[in-house]
Amino acid sequence: MKIGILGAGNIGGNLGRRWAKHGHTIRFGVRDSEGIKDLVAECGNGASAGDVRSAAQFGDIVLLSVPWVAVPAVLDGAGDLRGKVLIDATNALKWGDVIEIAVDSSAAQAVAAMCPGAKVVKAFNTLGAEHILNPIVADLTADVFVCADDAEARETVKKLAEEIGFHVVDMGPLRNARVTEHIAIAWIYLAMKAGHGRNIAFKVLGAS
Repeated sequence: MKIGILGAGNIGGNLGRRWAKHGHTIRFGVRDSEGIKDLVAECGNGASAGDVRSAAQFGDIVLLSVPWVAVPAVLDGAGDLRGKVLIDATNALKWGDVIEIAVDSSAAQAVAAMCPGAKVVKAFNTLGAEHILNPIVADLTADVFVCADDAEARETVKKLAEEIGFHVVDMGPLRNARVTEHIAIAWIYLAMKAGHGRNIAFKVLGAS
């Protein structure tokens, strides 16, 4: 599968590494492709880098993984994403003494409004980037929370998460992205402010 990754930070870079090892072909969309040549080489399997538009048009699947302040410009540069599965791994947050959601709905719903016709799936926004490389925390498999309005797109992203070792929790329609973004706030608070450190992840437990 061809995957275009918009951004090459810790989340996007690590997902690119993992998916490349599972046979997917990665193209990163960044401002400075020369600056990530080591990441591209590490991904192998025909991986490449170019501008945002080239990565967005390359991918059957497109991952959005940039700071929230950069999202409007990045999506504007990506061009028409109609019909593509667009994974939103962002969190729209206001930072201060209290961390809050920075939009009225959710980052994913805002992304969907900016990209009419794209099949937006919220995922990979509640984890530390290091857990993408190793999803096992305290001998348990970390959860990825996924929500989308398009059932086929949700299933595609579920498989992409499972093949790199995660357990997927289906959070239903895209409007529930706001819930997952609050889960992200909880992770940030516990890791950064409550003294638990980054080696934590969420796990939904229950009897089957």
